[in-house]
Amino acid sequence: MKHELLVPVGNKESLIYAINNGADAVYLAGKKYGARAFAENFTLEEIEEATNLCHLYGVKIFITVNTLIYESEFSSCLEYIESLHKIGVDALILQDIGLIEVVHSMFPNLEIHASTQMHNHSKENIKFLETLGVKRVVFARELPLDFINDLDTTMEKEAFIHGSLCISYSGQCYFSKCILNRSANRGECAGMCRLKYNLLEDDRLVNNSDKYLLSPKDLCSIENFKELMDSNIYSFKIEGRMKSPAYVGIVTKIYRKIIDDYESGKELQVSQSDLDELKSIFYRGYTPSFLFNNEDIMNYESSNHIGLYAGKIIKVTPKKLAIKLDIDLKQGDSIRIKNINKGITLNFIYDSKDNLIKSGTKGTIIYLDNFLNLTKEDEIYLTSPKLPLETNITKKITVSMNITAKLNEKIKLEVSDGINNITIYGAEPSEAINQPITKENIEKSLTKTGTTPYKVSSLNINISGNLFIRNIDLNNLRREALEELSLKRMKASKEFIKNNYQENLQNISKTKEIYVLARTKEQITVLKKYPVKIIVDKLDLLEPTFIYKIPRNLLTYPKYNEKVLNTSYASMIENSGNISDYFLNITNHYALNLAHKYNTMVTLSFENDFNELKNIMNNYPTSNTGLLVYGKIELMMMKACLLKNTFKAKNCHICKDKKTYKLIDRNKEEYEILTSPQNHTSYILNCHTTNLIDKIPTYQELGITNFRVDLSSETAEDTVNIIEQIISKININS
Repeated sequence: MKHELLVPVGNKESLIYAINNGADAVYLAGKKYGARAFAENFTLEEIEEATNLCHLYGVKIFITVNTLIYESEFSSCLEYIESLHKIGVDALILQDIGLIEVVHSMFPNLEIHASTQMHNHSKENIKFLETLGVKRVVFARELPLDFINDLDTTMEKEAFIHGSLCISYSGQCYFSKCILNRSANRGECAGMCRLKYNLLEDDRLVNNSDKYLLSPKDLCSIENFKELMDSNIYSFKIEGRMKSPAYVGIVTKIYRKIIDDYESGKELQVSQSDLDELKSIFYRGYTPSFLFNNEDIMNYESSNHIGLYAGKIIKVTPKKLAIKLDIDLKQGDSIRIKNINKGITLNFIYDSKDNLIKSGTKGTIIYLDNFLNLTKEDEIYLTSPKLPLETNITKKITVSMNITAKLNEKIKLEVSDGINNITIYGAEPSEAINQPITKENIEKSLTKTGTTPYKVSSLNINISGNLFIRNIDLNNLRREALEELSLKRMKASKEFIKNNYQENLQNISKTKEIYVLARTKEQITVLKKYPVKIIVDKLDLLEPTFIYKIPRNLLTYPKYNEKVLNTSYASMIENSGNISDYFLNITNHYALNLAHKYNTMVTLSFENDFNELKNIMNNYPTSNTGLLVYGKIELMMMKACLLKNTFKAKNCHICKDKKTYKLIDRNKEEYEILTSPQNHTSYILNCHTTNLIDKIPTYQELGITNFRVDLSSETAEDTVNIIEQIISKININS
């Protein structure tokens, strides 16, 4: 099976590095709707230019429109997608279920890939995506390779093989949104997982100093690549649209070489120099991660680029640093000094006689100016090797040529790239009076491709008689043929098709309920006295009249006999006719309508502000919706057990203990940690309680009639107070 190497591109320079180093496909974003909002990204005009460039060199281009789409921007987003379709991009990477359904209906031959932001973690999720017309699924990074291989699907399979990891399931992280109002589902992640935290156990400090307790190492599959090559994953995806062009070039080059070697029958070998080169460009520590059933994924000591160990400062004077090198270093390389954690660029390197030199080799001693005023020895790490600047495409496209020339007939030149065939006719040759044209002359003219993207791999010359052909005629033939070939290569592979979208909003019977997630027996005892629907997330708390909150990260979803709260697209496939949670990330009425095909009541995303809620309800007044009005939101859901990793427990029973655990951030805010023994998952609750109880009458005026409460550590007295406040706010006549 042939595999695709899919490469991230954050700007035009990165695009050049990706093409030159062997990308089969690239993914990039426009200025809006991409999950890396702070990358440089591309204007629409730049996307068109990039598309032409990619197609010229045989590279596919995918555009990320992988954020949640608010009601107010849905129309403009569709206009943007229509423009992308006209440009001829090869596929869109989408997250929003409403957008997927509408795009597939309006533009049926525009290829859709389901972003990893859709939390693609189960068999049922895959089944759901197939019903939406999705061509390719990008798997959740928590899935093991054997599970992916065993999945039966008509869709192409795509998985991340290198780059940064999220500690939370993608699409299920609300940390940035809740704390800094920067939505990870909108491409605005603030990297809360890369900050320092302390851990409390029953209000006792566990770790003595700040650690990066939520910061994972980087994914690297290079040493496990044979398993990937033998898998049925079609597309190998590299993460890194926020990374440098040099990162794109180095990572692409190394994985390209491995793939090509393996596909050509060579033994797959990974050199130490390849690993060192990867570490030099970006390295937080490497892990094969869950893809290869490896749970050693955390780096508690650093959340930033560590670099490649390069040597040691062995002598410090007020003016100079003497460094014994463990690798080669050259002028222009950037290094980091470990203990002071400061970086410098090697603009001036000296030898022992204080002469400027351009480089130093492994095992030698070089000298640097001590402008950082270091006073003691330290280690140094290479953090950015100086690479040749790549401003032009150097990749060449091989073509074959066939020229036929006869007296009284136009010269015919045929050019083929193996897929596209071009035929050009030129002037008629004349009979030679003195010196006839030679094959050498013809070859010299036709293979002179210069700065074009092409090189001639074979040339067949058929000439009859003694002919005179001007060089200018041969040059014109070559130029016209290659220009026409370029136009043909750049032409969109799919015809632009646009259908009118036929909206069919369902008329759902409205209910008026208070749904309360209870986590303790004490809370349940109180709640039974009130007209509320009780939700539990633990099977040992479940009673016949209760609603069971289905875990969000099962590999497969059974059909439950109980009433359930669907927490994912996957769970609602097998358990239709129930209600849904806010984790479905519903931010527009198109997504709401699709969710209503499976759910009688849909809880809207808390990421909607008041105006967006108003817009949704105005456009879908016959829906039956709910909203979270009280509780601590689950900021993160993690497969990597925070407690097990922190305590380095091998046979872990921490989640069965009755102790309480909390994270403390730099502002001394406390985040409660919940664990689930039944699905081995950790959850971090918000340090702040969402309280919108006073706004319930206003929400009712919008048409929202169901209200949700998430209890955590509230006492019986707290529970009574909360429920009675809500009941007092509800207008029974609305």
